[in-house]
Amino acid sequence: MDLREFEYKFEESANKKEFIVFFCKCKIVYSGRAEASLGKGDRLVGVKQDGTIFVHQPEGGNPINYMKAGGCVEIIKQEYDILFKAYNSSTKEYLELEISRVYSFMSRKLDDGQKQLLAGTEADMSDMIKQNPVLISKNFKPLSREEHTKFGFIDVFGHDNNGTLVIIECKRYTAGLDAVQQLRRYVEKIKELRGVKNVSGIIASPKIAPNAEEMLKKWGFSWKLVNSPMRLVRHNKNQKNLSNY
Repeated sequence: MDLREFEYKFEESANKKEFIVFFCKCKIVYSGRAEASLGKGDRLVGVKQDGTIFVHQPEGGNPINYMKAGGCVEIIKQEYDILFKAYNSSTKEYLELEISRVYSFMSRKLDDGQKQLLAGTEADMSDMIKQNPVLISKNFKPLSREEHTKFGFIDVFGHDNNGTLVIIECKRYTAGLDAVQQLRRYVEKIKELRGVKNVSGIIASPKIAPNAEEMLKKWGFSWKLVNSPMRLVRHNKNQKNLSNY
């Protein structure tokens, strides 16, 4: 695409507040959350209707650069290229793309007012455990969920048949060292607040990292394999895979 044509189409679409996407060859300079620069390469650039800007490389899921909504964009035609300058005064971010070639350009006014519904969150997981305490132990008696402490909210709080208080920390994915450390803080705080010596700590998660499990045992806590609600529902169905053929 001719760079002058790109300049015209971009400004026309931006004035209409359309969602803009284009493929280009460019250099990048960014200043804001950090200082960054990237040499010439092929990228996907998007400008959303609210002004959010993102730049993707050919591989990987995360943008190599992005800028939150609320900024302004200026297109400057130079002798051999186009200068795409974006600045957000509220976040003090600056993004500059030196565009030497535009492969394709697309823009459209999009309409989507839907909100994503999440299933299988840690809150759902703690609700499931509270409603089905046998997932932890037949002796576990839940008292509450989201019990407030100085260090945050305990996912599930209860006791066993012997009256020993039990704290459960839920993780949707693999539990790591941070989960174990958080559990320990909760246990120590409950000991202090309730004036008791024995409090059991349990991490409930689909998996646990080896070093986290080692630390867990060292501090006298335990791990229980519990999948979050809806986890791998599609994967767990009896569908065929390549090994079946």
